[in-house]
Order: sequence, then structure tokens, then C-alpha cells
Amino acid sequence: MNSVYCGYYDEEAEQSIPAKPTMEEAVSLFKSFRWGNKKEESSEKLLIFQTGEIDEASLTISKFDEGAWCISAATSKRRRFLGPFFKVNTFGIFVDKNSAEVESILRFFYDSSTSEFAEFLKNSAE
Repeated sequence: MNSVYCGYYDEEAEQSIPAKPTMEEAVSLFKSFRWGNKKEESSEKLLIFQTGEIDEASLTISKFDEGAWCISAATSKRRRFLGPFFKVNTFGIFVDKNSAEVESILRFFYDSSTSEFAEFLKNSAE
């Protein structure tokens, strides 16, 4: 994917996040992100990757247990010649993934086209 932007949600603290990370920066960010909450009532933290292309793809990572992550991903591909309102949307969710599996999906997100990632979501999501 080209032009991948990154954001996060953390109600407890500011974290240093590059706005447009390379794949290696994104993997490093995932590994170094401060996932733990100090307060029990704080909401879960999210790490969000979004493409800035006409055909969009997004990937959101959250950690809900020690060593277990949840990934929600989506693509939105515009149908040619039908205008911006006619899109094919594909969604997928990956639950209870370990760190290596999350890194693998994140790398595939960066390495693939929107169509390839949509196909991956169709075939792999739980």
C-alpha cells in the first residue's frame, strides 16, 4: 500500500507516533506502543493504520489481554465507472492473535494492494 497514515487512541497519555510510517516503523511502533492502562476504568488503546488512496484500506489493532491482540480491518474499493458512492466493502476481524501474527498481518497490509488485502480478508477473517 502507498501512503499509509497512522493514528492512535490513548486517553491516558500522549505517545510519539509518526504520521506516515514506513513498514519497518509501523512494526517497531506496534512493538513499542504502550498498551497497558494505568487506570482500570480507562478505555482500550487503539493503533490505527489507514491508506490515503481512492480505494481505501484500514487496520486497527487493540490489545485486550496479555499477549492477545484483536485486529479489525476493512477495505473499500470503488467500482469503476459507477461513481464514488458505489463501493465494495470488505471487513474482517482477527481475535486472540499473538505478537508474531499481528506483525505478519501488518506487514501484509503494507505489502499488498487494496484488492489483495480485500481477498485476504475474505479468505482469512474469523
